[in-house]
This record gives sequence, C-alpha cells and structure tokens, in this order.
Amino acid sequence: MAWLAFSAPVLAAIAIVAVLGLPAALALRLRGLALPLVAIPASFAVLAVASLAGPVLGLSWSILLAGAVALALALVLLALRRWLGAPRAVAAARHGGLWLPLGAAAAGGLVIAIALAAALGSPQAISQTFDANFHLNAVRYILDTGSASPLTVELTTPGAPVFYPTLWHGFVALVVQLSGASIPAATNAVLFTVSAVIWPVGAVALGRAVAGPSTHVTLISGALSAAFPTFPLFLAGYGVIYPNILSLALFPFLMVAVLQVLNLGPARRATPLSAGTRWLLLLGALGASVLAHPNALHTLLAWAALPILFVVFRALRGGPVPSVSGALGASPIPLALRRTGAVVGAAALVAVIAGAWYFGRSTDNSWEGFYGPRSAALELIGGTPHLPGHAWPVALLVLIGVVLAWRHRSLRWVIGAAASLAFLYWVADGFPTTDWRTLLVGPWYNDPRRLAALVPFGALPLAVLGASALWAMLRPGLRRFARALSRRPRRFGRGLAALALLLLIAAGQSGAEAAFQIVRSSYDPQQATLLDPDERKLLDRLADEVPAGEVIANNPLNGSSLSYAIADRAVLFPHGSGAYDPRAYTLVDSLVPAPGEACAVATELGVHYVLDFGTDYIFEDAGKRGIPFKRMRHLERSPILTEIDHQGDAVLYQITGC
Repeated sequence: MAWLAFSAPVLAAIAIVAVLGLPAALALRLRGLALPLVAIPASFAVLAVASLAGPVLGLSWSILLAGAVALALALVLLALRRWLGAPRAVAAARHGGLWLPLGAAAAGGLVIAIALAAALGSPQAISQTFDANFHLNAVRYILDTGSASPLTVELTTPGAPVFYPTLWHGFVALVVQLSGASIPAATNAVLFTVSAVIWPVGAVALGRAVAGPSTHVTLISGALSAAFPTFPLFLAGYGVIYPNILSLALFPFLMVAVLQVLNLGPARRATPLSAGTRWLLLLGALGASVLAHPNALHTLLAWAALPILFVVFRALRGGPVPSVSGALGASPIPLALRRTGAVVGAAALVAVIAGAWYFGRSTDNSWEGFYGPRSAALELIGGTPHLPGHAWPVALLVLIGVVLAWRHRSLRWVIGAAASLAFLYWVADGFPTTDWRTLLVGPWYNDPRRLAALVPFGALPLAVLGASALWAMLRPGLRRFARALSRRPRRFGRGLAALALLLLIAAGQSGAEAAFQIVRSSYDPQQATLLDPDERKLLDRLADEVPAGEVIANNPLNGSSLSYAIADRAVLFPHGSGAYDPRAYTLVDSLVPAPGEACAVATELGVHYVLDFGTDYIFEDAGKRGIPFKRMRHLERSPILTEIDHQGDAVLYQITGC
C-alpha cells in the first residue's frame, strides 16, 4: 500500500514537468520526439525563472507562479514563431514519432525504477548521508518562506543569504504542495522521476542523435539507459547530491542541443528542429542544467571541446556537412564566413574554458585518488569506474563503438568527447593530491565519485553504436531462423527481436550490483548513520509534543536536524556545515557543565526544547565540526532539562529549570 500511495507524488512530479514544459513545445508546433526533447528542459527553465521572479514580484512559490511563467513563455514563443523558423513535423513523423522513443525510454526507466524501489525499501526512506539534512530541510525552508530563489537561501548562513542552486528543492516543494506527501516521500518521488523518466528520455534522444533515428537504435538507446551503474543509480546513494543528479539527468538534452547547433552526426535528421528552436533548446537546457548545479557548465565544456574543434577543422578545410536527410554536401555558408566563424569560435572556446576553470577552481583537496593510474584505467575499461566489479558486456559494446567511430571519420569526435570525460575521472581517481590535479578536476571538488558519474555520458553513444552494429550483424540470421521455424516468420522474428532486447537489458545489469548495494546501505535504517528507526519514530510524533513556532536545540552531526523537515519544528542547527548564531553554540555547549549560562542564552534565543540523539554521528571522526558539540552529552545530568518523551535512546527534553 505504501508504494501504491507513492504513485501520487510521482504522478504529481511528472505532471509538473508536463504542464510547465508542454506549452512552450506546443507553441513551437513540435511533434514526435522533439516534443519531450524541448518540453523537459523548458519545464526546468520555467522553474528556474519562476524561482528568481517570485521574490522580485512579491509572490510565494507555487505551481500558479510557475504556471504563469510557463504561459508567458509560450505566448512569447507563439509571437516569435514566424522568425524562429517552421518546424519539420513531417520529417519528424517519419522517424518513429513520439511513442516509440517514449516506449524505449520506459523500458530503461522501468529497470531503473525497480532498482531504486528495491534499494530504498520504502517510499519514506531517508538517505543516511551527510547532505540529506540540508536537502530535506531546504525544501521545508522554501515551503515556510515562500521563496525558492537561489539568491535567498540562508539555511546555513542565517541573515546572510548566499547563492545556492535550488532547482531540485523548488521542484520537491511543488510536489509536496500538490500531492500532500511528506518531504521524504516527495524527495524520493522526484528522485524516481528524474532518474527513471527524465534521464531515459534524454538518453534515447542522445543515442538517436549519434547513431541515427532508426527503430533499433531507439530501442537500444532506451535499454542502455539503465546499463551504466555510475549514473543515475550510484549517485542516488552517494552524497546524497540531489542537485547533481538533476543537473546530469538534464545534460543529454544539452548534449543533443549542442550536436544540433554544430550539425554533427545525424542529430538534425534524428529530431528535426528549426534553426531558431535549436538555439532555444541550447539556451534553455544550458540554463536549466547550470541552475540545477553550476558545474554542468564545466561538464559541458569538457565534453564539447572535441566536437567543437572537429567543427572548427571541418570549416577551415571547407569540408562537407550533413543535410537534414543525412547526406553529406556543401555548406550553404560561404567558405570565408565559415573560416572566420571557426577562428572566432575556437578563440571563444579557449577563453570560456580558461574563465570557467579559473573561476570554478577549488582548493578542497581532501579527496585523494582511490586507485593508482593503472587501476583507475582498468576501472574505466571494465565499465564501472570507482565501483567494485566490472560490466564487461557493456564495455565490449563501448569498444565496438570506438572501432566503428574511428573507421568513420565523421564520428571520431564521439571518441574524443568520451575520452575527455574518461580522462577527468582517471586523473581524479588515479593520482594523489597535487596542484595540477586540482587545476583539472577542481570544479568537481576533486571528487572521483562525481567524475565517475560523468563517464556514461561519453560511453552511452559509443555503446549504442556498438550494439547497433551487432544487431545489424545478427538480424539477417534471425530472419532466416524465423523463416525456418515458423509459418509466421514476421511475428516470430519480432519475438526474437524482443528477446534480444531483453538480453541487452539483462547484460546491461552486469555491473549494477555494487551500485545497488551502495544505494541500499545508504538508505537502510538498520544501518543508520544519520537517523535510526527510533529517532524517526520520535520525530514523527514531535509535532504533537512541541508547539508550532518553537525552536529546538540540537546537534547537527546526527539526525536531529531533520526535525525541521519531518516535524516542521525549527532547529538551531539545520545542517552540519554553516555559520550560525554564536549564542546557539554557547547554549548546547553549556547545558550540562554550566546550566546557569545555558538558561540565560536559552531565554535570549527563546529556546524551550532540546533533542538528544546521542553521539552516533554521521562521520566517525567529526573533526572540527564536532568541537562545538563535544560537551552536548549526558544531558540527563542537566538540572534544567526534563524528559518529556523518548524512543529508545532518542530523547526529547524541555527546559524547565530556569
């Protein structure tokens, strides 16, 4: 029953994406796969604009605000449609329409959804990781303040807002408002939607953009969307870094837009768009991805550098370009203009990369490489970077794709784009901390795990090419086999093709066990490092025991901070990292050794309750974070505290002795 009820927030999340994105796509008269290709990033671009506009206009965060922005965008596009160029609806209809790509995406998405459901165990599960406090509490903060702007977040810096990407949290807040689900359930609903709906649709569009819009490429792309354990499954358990998951799920839409604008491969033939719509897709997908997480810009530059240089060299030598039909021919742009544009484009690329890496640099060198250079390279070759085990079937498909792309000069950029992402992971996981390592991978916090999640974005198109080649080899034999065994060879052949697709899906799961176990352990309440079952039960009834408007003293290194997200009762420390009122630190430090001082500070702050979830911290070694809370223990000895409820070792106290 719990999973059945979970369908409500999931459907609400899908409906939000559809309702906010479809007006723009329909205003452009898009058909076929072009409809979701534009609508999905458009919906998140709308959310981003609405989150920024709300505080300026004095409007609270709601689906009405986002819907008004979606309607305004659609009206603008409707007015500009004649200048944006006519859509190629007829061409789109010849290449699989809408339902075949969506069906292919659903096949891969179903595999991902089943894995997530099995790993989470419950739709109310909470990630037992450090950042879960922040991400769930940020949703409550948006619901309380009415602002989802990335410029007004002060959850970790009260009174001093700092920029923080809030696209994920604003999306979850809308799901809470529309479905009435709890924040943990709404968070998981968005996780399912992003991982099992948005990502597979983008993967299908990307596979078709590189390998062509045939039926078998479409189905293979959908099947392979679930074949890379480092994304999205692994990221669902690591961190948990929800904004990164959303940003990367939107990234294939941005990749397709880049290929459309650069006119590389069969991208324009696979999903025909007008010239103006290509640029709109590029700008919209870029804005949505970057506002989901800013390092999407660095990921784009790392992936797109080789494709852009390929186009630059093609223009300098006056090479042919693909037409909408796929045939190579002379470019309609004069050669002199092409060469001038190529030089300007190359210079701009160098300048943007230099600027992005300079301003996006990091000094956080705490994450060393986990492997040496050789072992990290083997992790890449085995198809499961940073994870135990290997996915040799998928690795074989990628290798075949590399051979095919190399033999076709017009596709060699696919190898270069994949190699650049693989190289960044290799540097991060294969080498110790150095200045040059930070220079290269600093935008990703020098974190090998985040960079391992980027590898599938280069590997997927190569795997699609490899699997498509194998299918081309097997198909004649399967047809002969069907004619020999069945009186209805066409129907029998379709059955064999479906079986081959199932085998491909199964082969794609060969390396998923390690990622599955990571997610499972990250959400397992019995192995809780953040919030154990007793603490969760206490928080579930906290709202009945603590009056609304009260602020609770707590230790953010355990799960007590989730009082805000789960029980809607504010805490002094909503996250383990932040700059909070010095008096709050004084209060928790003096509850036992200096009760008189604690009384004085509690009166100043208006604090009347204390949560004690013990010293089972999210980090085994809390380090500097643990210093302000090292004397917040043995609270039963404090003469000013009275226990009013407990569940296991979790205790709720009231300050009564002042």
